[in-house]
Amino acid sequence: MSVVTQSRHVSSPVAKVWEALSDFGGVHRFAAGVKSSPIIKGTPDRGVGSERSCTLYDGNTVLERVTESIENKRISVEIFESSMPIKTADATFTLAPAAGGGTDIIVTMEYVVKYGPIGVAMDVLMMRSAMNATFENLLAGLDHHLQTGESIGNGWKPQVAVAS
Repeated sequence: MSVVTQSRHVSSPVAKVWEALSDFGGVHRFAAGVKSSPIIKGTPDRGVGSERSCTLYDGNTVLERVTESIENKRISVEIFESSMPIKTADATFTLAPAAGGGTDIIVTMEYVVKYGPIGVAMDVLMMRSAMNATFENLLAGLDHHLQTGESIGNGWKPQVAVAS
């Protein structure tokens, strides 16, 4: 099993961050690689048991479900089917009010790769760094979305501040 963790401080209050994360079908608004993320028919729109079908811009698909939802504190999501080389994965987003205002977000994902020893080698050589970059960009996209209300599109990249 592999584990990746990313964190970010955002200026938005916990309740606003929670609103975006708990809108389970709305992840495409702040995740740069996600083209669409409709709720799977017959499941709740929010909370434990909610399921979504994510179509990525690269053509991959991911089916996810909420396994834990504690308002303004934590949401856990299980990837239960994927066209990517991931057998299973569980991601948890933890929110905490920051001392100076805003919210500290930590996302941790534990995952198991497909393809046995070949998958393990792929994980070590490239997947782990790609997963870290994905979650770093996801948190940056969430921050941007919360600040501007804009949806993140295909190919969106965080702006890098330039020293003057």
